[in-house]
Amino acid sequence: MLPYMVFFIGSFIYFGFFVSYIFFYQEKSTLFISSSDFLIENLHQPGGLLIYLGKFLSTFFYYPLAGAAIVSTCLTLIVLTVSKIIGFVAGKRAMIVPFIIGILLFYLQADYRFLLFNTLGVLLQLALFYLSIRFMASWRIWIPVLITPFLYFVTGSFAWLFCVMLTFHLVINNEKKDRIKIITLWALTLITIYISKEFLFFQTEEVLLKFPFSDINTGEQQLLFLAGILSLLPLIASIKFSMPGKFRISDHAKGLITIFVVVMALSSIGFQRFDIKLKQYFHVEKLFYQNKFEEVIAYNIANPSSNSLTIFLNNIALCETDQLNDLLFHFRQSTDGNTLFLKWEMEGEVLKRGGYFYYTIGMVNEAHRWAFENMVMKGHSPEGLKMLIRTELINGNYKMASKYIALLKNTFFYATEAKAFENLLFNDKAIEENMEFGEKRRGRIETDFFAITDNANVNIERILANDSLNRKAFEYKMAFLLLKKDYQHITDFLPQFERLGFNKIPVHIGEAAIAFATLNSKPLPVLRRLSIDPQTEPRWTQFLQTFQAKGNNLKAAEPALRTNFSNTFWYYSFYM
Repeated sequence: MLPYMVFFIGSFIYFGFFVSYIFFYQEKSTLFISSSDFLIENLHQPGGLLIYLGKFLSTFFYYPLAGAAIVSTCLTLIVLTVSKIIGFVAGKRAMIVPFIIGILLFYLQADYRFLLFNTLGVLLQLALFYLSIRFMASWRIWIPVLITPFLYFVTGSFAWLFCVMLTFHLVINNEKKDRIKIITLWALTLITIYISKEFLFFQTEEVLLKFPFSDINTGEQQLLFLAGILSLLPLIASIKFSMPGKFRISDHAKGLITIFVVVMALSSIGFQRFDIKLKQYFHVEKLFYQNKFEEVIAYNIANPSSNSLTIFLNNIALCETDQLNDLLFHFRQSTDGNTLFLKWEMEGEVLKRGGYFYYTIGMVNEAHRWAFENMVMKGHSPEGLKMLIRTELINGNYKMASKYIALLKNTFFYATEAKAFENLLFNDKAIEENMEFGEKRRGRIETDFFAITDNANVNIERILANDSLNRKAFEYKMAFLLLKKDYQHITDFLPQFERLGFNKIPVHIGEAAIAFATLNSKPLPVLRRLSIDPQTEPRWTQFLQTFQAKGNNLKAAEPALRTNFSNTFWYYSFYM
């Protein structure tokens, strides 16, 4: 048993301490609700119960070490079951094939998109097959044949793996009566598919044949390859191979060799699959969901990222802390504005996150729409449900908010937050006094208009046309002008900062204005209360002197300018 223990411990250490971001992503992507309605939702197509079980176990990914224990247990059980199958068929202990299977699944599971139901689907088929050949010999082998329709209903397309393994097992037995069982097995399966399509689930043939095996990007091709290997287990186990006596080694030596190979394989695969960028991104997202905006900014300063989603969330954090136009160019920005706002996208991860921009600038209804559409497309998620609750509370739609809160209360780890939301129901005064919701309610857009999701800057212009005092929308407008290097309009808008109650001219705005005034020999607009930081003009002079010292050659001056001015609007304007 020592090799199995080593496999489990190695897997647990890797998933629990190195790639725990996998569990954060998966736990935030689905939500298990302990209600009969939620169970019924998962009975609408074959394989739904497998998804339901996967969501139930994935909810414990809230604690990374619990997630590591669950995943490692499933992987180890698969290795052990494969070993039992081969040992029963071949009559001798097997080590090589079981651990190859386990290592391949470990490789797949190390992808953050590889959801737990895939591993569970494989484990259930292997376990049932082993029980069938081990305890259901003779006439009792009819039991797994006859329960195939139920297995298909529970696990969906994963049942094909069991059917193929059982078919090969019966073929290898080569008994005439087994031919009837094979025919019955496949006849029942095909009849089940037909009845499901015509009378029960009204799904397409493709969905009925593949779901949930092909769900999202979960390494489908690799899993299909692995399933192909697993389906051949009866054939692999029946192959007789005898090692010449002089090459035979003791069981103890085999165990040690297996342990060495397992450790080396897990280490190699773990190193290869570890993604520091993903780890950093999901850490930022975790802080963001907790409204720890200052920590988001500090972390991204300490760990610079080129990930557009990371910078998108960071820019929201900057805006929420009134630092957007002070620190914008401390981070790598996209010249087309994609790090400021995301375009509507029904696939991928954008829909789940894009609404937070609209929530920040006061377009509460649009933030609600993004969260609602994501729920329709991909089901409930913890943060999506909380966004729906927030927007309904801010808008005063308390009855609808109470329905969403009831769902959140029926979860394992979000009931406390649900109760906090519940205390705000039907209480306008409590909403107004709440630091977050009060500000959002006072700053929400009262005028309805159709949002242009492909060009969010148009929405900002519409907001400011109806509510010229929306500071956060104005900050985003100015940030967009900075990205577009629109010196003149930035300078023209300087008096707006006084009108909107800013305590200072933001750093990058001052940089753009000073550069515009110098390069065009024009005076700056007259400001009564605010002024540009007095250090800005000397730094601009230093920037120009460095540039001129390199013969006004952009390429030659770049290293020196990057060293001293990489976080300025001037460097961005010259080199991006």
